[in-house]
Amino acid sequence: MKTSDWIITYLRDIGLKHIFVVYGAANGDLIDAFTRIEGIKYVAVMHEQAGAFMAETYAKVTGKLACMIVTSGPGGHNLITGIANCFYDSTPVLFITGQINTQFIKTNDAVRQVGFQETDIVGITKPITKLSYQVKKTDKVNLVVGNAVRLALADRQGPVLLDIPVDVQKQEVSNEN
Repeated sequence: MKTSDWIITYLRDIGLKHIFVVYGAANGDLIDAFTRIEGIKYVAVMHEQAGAFMAETYAKVTGKLACMIVTSGPGGHNLITGIANCFYDSTPVLFITGQINTQFIKTNDAVRQVGFQETDIVGITKPITKLSYQVKKTDKVNLVVGNAVRLALADRQGPVLLDIPVDVQKQEVSNEN
């Protein structure tokens, strides 16, 4: 099973029925997973900021975790105000951003970017999330996603962000993962 399919299946299995999305090249595998996974649907919105506020409202109205999936670069940037609002209002939302392939992620701060629309969204959102983490390997995807969901819902609830590179979305994971 692809990592992207595993994530969408997991979100369905914990009770999510709808996930807000703005499609982009760096999150295409996650969005495509909805075509293979029954029992969960995506709600395509026209702008990431609007989707972030929709997810926040969904969480407030239902009293449950909500989710928003966007692409890299400007897609993630456009979430910032919505993430901050969730942080200040203690609203549990899982934000997932796509990211460029891991081989193109810069390793030197002297370089602005290597890959197209590469952005350190994890660094940008750390002050306004309970967890902001880039998933670089699939071997512990169950622990990472499960921990993010638990943190969003625990104690003083709030937003979490997982940044998932395209090549990681495509990798195979075992069903036990």
